[in-house]
Amino acid sequence: MAVFVASTLPLPALHASHAGTWLRDANGSTRGCSKGEAIMAAADTPVLLLNAPLVATRLGYPDLSGLDLLELFAFVHPARFCVPTPKGLAHVLDLPEPESDDAVPLLLQQAGAVLLETCEREDWAERAGAWSALQSLMRLRWPWAQVLAPHIARPQQAEKWLFSRLPEWDDSPERAQPAQVTLADSEIDSQLEYLTGAGAERREGQRAYARAVARIFAPRRERGQPHLLLAQAGTGIGKTLGYLAPASLWATASHGTVWVSTFTKNLQRQLRGEARRAWPEKRADGSRPVVVRKGRENYLC
Repeated sequence: MAVFVASTLPLPALHASHAGTWLRDANGSTRGCSKGEAIMAAADTPVLLLNAPLVATRLGYPDLSGLDLLELFAFVHPARFCVPTPKGLAHVLDLPEPESDDAVPLLLQQAGAVLLETCEREDWAERAGAWSALQSLMRLRWPWAQVLAPHIARPQQAEKWLFSRLPEWDDSPERAQPAQVTLADSEIDSQLEYLTGAGAERREGQRAYARAVARIFAPRRERGQPHLLLAQAGTGIGKTLGYLAPASLWATASHGTVWVSTFTKNLQRQLRGEARRAWPEKRADGSRPVVVRKGRENYLC
């Protein structure tokens, strides 16, 4: 049977659990100790810890300080997940899992050695920007800075910041999907009359145009298959209000957003003016229901 032997970091290691407290010195001797002894040992020399806030809580000593391996892991492998437990650390570093609490301090020394050795490897994926980041952390007196310094060579030329290589991601939730709404012809006619104003000429062509446009707002039969319509009408029909009438109805009823793409700034100004009839200048919360998404020149969207 093959036995895995990993190098160890020659620093004392401390582990505290509900079952007790164990301390392993730099020479490789592990022993159980009291909470008071553990606190004294951590005060005399930097000790390796895993999840320092948790260890401090278990020892009843909030001011406990040491070399937290979770911090070192985050520096060596930024944005990589690690379960913050001895078994989780062993798994992510491909080390043997400790079979008992008294074996955890040895794991901490092995994990520290593996992480420092990673910093010296040519294939270390996160090398870019590491030296510059370490200099900033040294000025902030990060406990690991002095230990790491001999293992990270100064680059020969300026490096890009590490996180500039990471993909962008957004933590905000997706917007709610608009409600499924069916527009009745009578509703469209009423909205058109409201937008054109009292006493306006009744134009049957405009009514037919608005009803035809309303079909694209009908619920989809299948995902990814929206309704499409190529609608044409002659000059003087009243096309702008013809499509704003069903669009404003659908946006209000479904709580959705309608995009109107234009090619000329003249039509853009016309849309801004006509839209004021369908929506107020500002909502009750001060936000604007109608905004111009693009610039003020000719854009083909």
